[in-house]
Amino acid sequence: MADLAHLPARPTASAPDALAIHGLTHRIGDRPVLQDVTLTVPAGRFVVLLGPNGAGKTTLLSLVTRLYTAQQGSIAVFGHDVGKESSAALSSMGVVFQQRAIDPDLTARQNLSYHAALHGLPGKVARARIAAELERMTLARERTARSAPC
Repeated sequence: MADLAHLPARPTASAPDALAIHGLTHRIGDRPVLQDVTLTVPAGRFVVLLGPNGAGKTTLLSLVTRLYTAQQGSIAVFGHDVGKESSAALSSMGVVFQQRAIDPDLTARQNLSYHAALHGLPGKVARARIAAELERMTLARERTARSAPC
């Protein structure tokens, strides 16, 4: 769970925006997927991202969560630039995509290692954190068992 103690319980006028995207452009190959996107979500606001298939919703969230690297523009989460302060930015958010993110052919440890690598967590740090979290969730004995399908 993200440590949000550094954030105000209620947004204030001086609170940083929960999400600030400016001039975001992204291409996949030669195909532009996002072009000059600017979006601000004030702290404490609830926002729905709605659009047809292929509109770029998943790409946008993949850029915000650093699954993809922004090619042009800036993204900040609670004032932390996701490109320069990715640990601080990523620890301030939680995202649940509609598709299942657990591979049932991998063990719990392998699934967690994969996602740690996606977020740039160094191997030694990731291994220690994964071991601690599996222990905390009383799953340490199951760390080498395959993940059950959801």
